[in-house]
Amino acid sequence: MSIFRVAIHYGNNSNGVLSYDTDTKTVAVDLPEQEWVNKVLAYLNEEHAIENATGLDTYERLNVRPLDSLENLKLALTRMWEAIDVQVDWSRPA
Repeated sequence: MSIFRVAIHYGNNSNGVLSYDTDTKTVAVDLPEQEWVNKVLAYLNEEHAIENATGLDTYERLNVRPLDSLENLKLALTRMWEAIDVQVDWSRPA
């Protein structure tokens, strides 16, 4: 079993962790308020059209289902802040 974890937060100091099991393709979200857990889960369970950079100034439009793969999840997480105001803390240990 391989688990990918990343720190996430919303607001000024509401910190948590997102864990993705790469074998079962399931996600667990640990945040202080259930409302925000629900927002993250809803976002990750929806398909998103994402403009993915393929070069310095070139893009391709991808339809991404975040939980289908770790690559899709990471791509969707880069857009989560803009979509639902939950930020990924890539450099913070989870």
